[in-house]
Amino acid sequence: MKLSGRLALGVTFPAVAMLLALGSIHGFSWPGLLLAAGAIAVVLMTAEIIGRSRSKPLAQVTQAAERSDAARHEIASLTGALAVLSAQLGSRQNLLEKTVESIRDPVVVADETGAVVVVNAAARRLFAVEAGFNSLTDARTFQCCYADGTTAMPIAESPLARALRGEEIDDLELVVKVRPSGPDVCLLANARPLRDDAGQLRGAVAVLHDITAQRRAHQALVESEQMAQAIIRTALDAFIQTDQDGVVLEWSPQAEAMTGWARSEALGRRAVDLMVPQELREVNHQRVVRFLQETAAGGMGMRYESPSLHRDGRQFYAEVSLNALKRGDGYVVNAFVRDVTQRRIAEEQLIQAQKTESLGRLTGGIAHDFNNMLTVITGTIEILADGVKENPQLAAIAKLISDAADRGAQLTSSLLAFARKQPLQPAETDVNELIGDVVRLLSQTLGSQVAITTELGRDAWLAFVDRSQLSAALVNLGINARDAMPEGGTLSFATRNVQLGIREAVARGVERAGDHLVIEVSDTGTGISPSHLEKIFDPFFSTKEVGQGTGLGLSMVFGFVKQSGGGIEVQSEEGRGTTFRIYLPKADRTAPRAAEEDDQPIRGGAETILCVEDDPRIRDYVIGQLEGFGYKALVAANADAALEIAKGGAAFDLLFTDIVMPGSMNGRQLAETLMAGRPTLRVLFTSGYSDGALPLQGAGHGIPLLMKPYRRSELARMLRRCLDLAVDIEGDPVPMPYSVQPDLERFLRENPPDKT
Repeated sequence: MKLSGRLALGVTFPAVAMLLALGSIHGFSWPGLLLAAGAIAVVLMTAEIIGRSRSKPLAQVTQAAERSDAARHEIASLTGALAVLSAQLGSRQNLLEKTVESIRDPVVVADETGAVVVVNAAARRLFAVEAGFNSLTDARTFQCCYADGTTAMPIAESPLARALRGEEIDDLELVVKVRPSGPDVCLLANARPLRDDAGQLRGAVAVLHDITAQRRAHQALVESEQMAQAIIRTALDAFIQTDQDGVVLEWSPQAEAMTGWARSEALGRRAVDLMVPQELREVNHQRVVRFLQETAAGGMGMRYESPSLHRDGRQFYAEVSLNALKRGDGYVVNAFVRDVTQRRIAEEQLIQAQKTESLGRLTGGIAHDFNNMLTVITGTIEILADGVKENPQLAAIAKLISDAADRGAQLTSSLLAFARKQPLQPAETDVNELIGDVVRLLSQTLGSQVAITTELGRDAWLAFVDRSQLSAALVNLGINARDAMPEGGTLSFATRNVQLGIREAVARGVERAGDHLVIEVSDTGTGISPSHLEKIFDPFFSTKEVGQGTGLGLSMVFGFVKQSGGGIEVQSEEGRGTTFRIYLPKADRTAPRAAEEDDQPIRGGAETILCVEDDPRIRDYVIGQLEGFGYKALVAANADAALEIAKGGAAFDLLFTDIVMPGSMNGRQLAETLMAGRPTLRVLFTSGYSDGALPLQGAGHGIPLLMKPYRRSELARMLRRCLDLAVDIEGDPVPMPYSVQPDLERFLRENPPDKT
């Protein structure tokens, strides 16, 4: 196409200058790009119009001039000038066309009829159209949709069609489906109408920018954020986001459940005001400041545990994991918070168990030898006391020795009880009846200033517990209550039934969930300070003055209750008294009640007893006692020697053996070996410390246990109890007529006859 006339040159040169300025770079603004495209379109269309309007007059002038020979020379000169101008104009037009062709975004120019007059390479690749395609009427091979990607856009609503109606379109987002199976292309369209100098609409230009990559990146970001939100919503831990000043920006549902504060209430408030106890807020502030300083220096995060506050005022332990993200001049702090209260309780219970185990090992190491020595003392003191009973001064000394031995035995027993190493004799126990006995005893010892009240559940279950140990524990708590009420007060005993779920059982330290009997022992005394409350069950811890307590009373109660499969908890407030709650397992099977002590005189016999004892002093003492009772004694220092005696064919009626012994087997293993060939053999165990050789809940095999140290009378009574017990060929006890009486008495107590 050739252009002629100064008008064409006047329009073309500014447009070329603009295109050259914009075409030298790829990154330019949309208004600049649209202006450039419009200028290009105007130039190209004006060039076309000028070429058409000027070509005819020039031809007429040329024809007229050719009729005059005089004008031929002038016409030749004019023709040459016009040829030069036409060549220059063609060069400029070619430059413009190449510039439009090189633009990476699609550019489409249509005349007033909708026919495409300019379409660059990017537009041809996208829409597969060439110049001459009518954008309003011709069939399309592509489909335009609105930004949702599914709603079809009518041709009349396309950016180019709207510009042909005189509208200016800015940043209209649309989606082009080039092929049914191909990927969608997201475009941002800008379109302008094109007018001549007279203001007449001569066409329109549309420039489209491909934003598919940005939209995919944005969608990926949205999906990533949605996934992050889903993780936060479904996480086990609470998520709390704050600015660097601690103002809450985000508060997850788990945070609502853990703290009691709703999200709408928490947003905009300081997290420290919602969760941190008043006395810890300064420490928390210093921790956050240090965390932000470490983060600025390249730190990766912080984790700590601290008491936290629920909305209702109760405290719980929280594990907090912090990390921070830089935002502008400050930081956004992300915190994941986990309630670790139950874990802390379990850890404290583990620490207590480890302390108990350590004490058990320490106690076990001395209990055996110590009780052996005490056995010699307590056994012989009775003989000594009987020999000096006519001399009051020597009798008093003998009583002092006896009392000291008893206190030593009680000390060892208390340590073993705390360490849960003492053998128990649990039985079906009526706790209400037992409390009645304890109250009668305490009424005579606590003094008139202490009033004792009871509130015993009428339907209280029977507990499976060692009756004598429970009685001692309740007496111990009663004496402690008296000491906490120097000016007098009230001591209360109460019982009730309770069913503990797994969570409640764990919280109270109970061995297993299920039915339990609760014993409450309360006083109106001075209470216990928080600093002492955590230590009251530790052995040798005491707030009493030196000489007024050993510090083993509550530790013994604790150990006994835990060994019985129960739990104990304490609530106290200074100046408002103390309440102990003991949880004992319900008796779910019938067990014989502990037999009453035999008050009959000491009896001996003529049977043969195999005595197995590793300590020579105890062995000599026991042999002397057995022979003094009239028995024939066979002596062995260990299990191997006892087996040799049995293999030699020696006959004996009772095996009296220590449990803990050096050698190839302990006393329990020796008894099992001998009973395998002699089912009717009677056995009496003795020990100052069983060291796990016997089950903790009794002697096992129905065999009685005589704990060291023991008195001469206790030894004689236990020997007769074992020898007088009839057994069948399998070694099981045979019921005797007199054994019906305890069962009958118990039945009558539980089912009293009608008074009518």
